Amino acid sequence: MKNFLIIARSFSDLHEKYINIIRDYISAHGGMCILDLDTCSDTTETEFSVDDNIECIITVGGDGTVVRVAQNVTNKKVPIVGLNCGHLGYLCDMTVDNVEHCLDQLLSDNYKIDERMMLEGDKEDDYGDNFRALNDIVVTSDAAGLYVLNLTVRVNGIQLYSHNCDGLIVSTPTGSTAYNLSANGPIVSPHADCIVLTPINPHTLNSRSIILSSNDVVEVIVEARHEEDEPMANIIYDGTLRQVLKKGEVLKIYRSTTTSHMVMLENVNFLERIRARMQEI
Repeated sequence: MKNFLIIARSFSDLHEKYINIIRDYISAHGGMCILDLDTCSDTTETEFSVDDNIECIITVGGDGTVVRVAQNVTNKKVPIVGLNCGHLGYLCDMTVDNVEHCLDQLLSDNYKIDERMMLEGDKEDDYGDNFRALNDIVVTSDAAGLYVLNLTVRVNGIQLYSHNCDGLIVSTPTGSTAYNLSANGPIVSPHADCIVLTPINPHTLNSRSIILSSNDVVEVIVEARHEEDEPMANIIYDGTLRQVLKKGEVLKIYRSTTTSHMVMLENVNFLERIRARMQEI
């Protein structure tokens, strides 16, 4: 690889330091890199493309920056590698301690490409407005947890359950270590072929996360808890509010035909990485 795009969500002193290190090192070793601070900000919600000559995207920040780029970049086969300036960094192979070593690997083509499954959401009345997620699609109350939802969940047309809850997380294996983990959902290997359903604060004693086949289609419907209610839920894709789900509307969630490509630099087993990250908490 010789041509890189650096993307950061913010330009803090720490980010600036490592952006300059990356840019200077690549240039000194015969490569080229472009810096982009706009397309991945918290206020950006539209997809963006990168130049055809870009061979790799380097994100500076944390897992959230990696996810935002994977969700919004239209050139899905352009691989992404993250520099972790945050906390856990499950998706980031580069750290502040090994930047130059990792750049050497990229410049000498000493890496692997890991293809990651994505989810897609399809609301029946929003034709053409399907959105993708690398981590998860979350259906949650629009009242900051003050309003309990009644969600009916169907899988392949068969009703699974109807719960009063704060919401539902529909996660990929990659996203199992994100919001799903915080909601006591299972940790899943990123190479597993599945979809994880985890209710958020269900008002029942027998609710559990459920792991489905990646070929299953999940339908989520918001029901009225009382006859006069007109409930509404937010549909959040990888942390970004994209749609609203009203009473009686159906949201279909299924495996996307699109995948994300991640650069793998560390020869570290997934379980070893989980153990190391958990010790940092």
